[in-house]
Amino acid sequence: MNLFENGRRFAQAVRCCPPSGEGPPVVHVFMAGASGEFVSVMGKVDTGAFRTMLSFATAGALGIEDPASPAAPRGTARTATNEKFDYYVHRVTVQIAGNSGEMIDFLLQAAFAERIGRNLFGLDWLGHLCLAVDTQAVHFLRG
Repeated sequence: MNLFENGRRFAQAVRCCPPSGEGPPVVHVFMAGASGEFVSVMGKVDTGAFRTMLSFATAGALGIEDPASPAAPRGTARTATNEKFDYYVHRVTVQIAGNSGEMIDFLLQAAFAERIGRNLFGLDWLGHLCLAVDTQAVHFLRG
């Protein structure tokens, strides 16, 4: 399928899931971490987040036994209310499966934080694809 947006042509389009109706869209993807096994991961698209922030529970599901390991690169982020928190960076593979069997995949340096309860897919995630949301579905476009 080819889609056009402001003159740009996208060779790949994946219809992921219906929008949540309120707030940022909730999407379902597959991710693989240290274990190499892909697991189902749900999260909200947060274009206000400079990077993808995942929970420690998600880290465990991805086979990352100690997300806060001293060997992991770390950083500090702030919440929307300006509270500081630490995060730890680990490499993951993201796979997005469409309703018709299409697949988009890419590598991501994801951040994991103890304070994150709900996974947030940030601008770094969106750097690998474009996102279009309408009343019928969330579409991931890559081209």
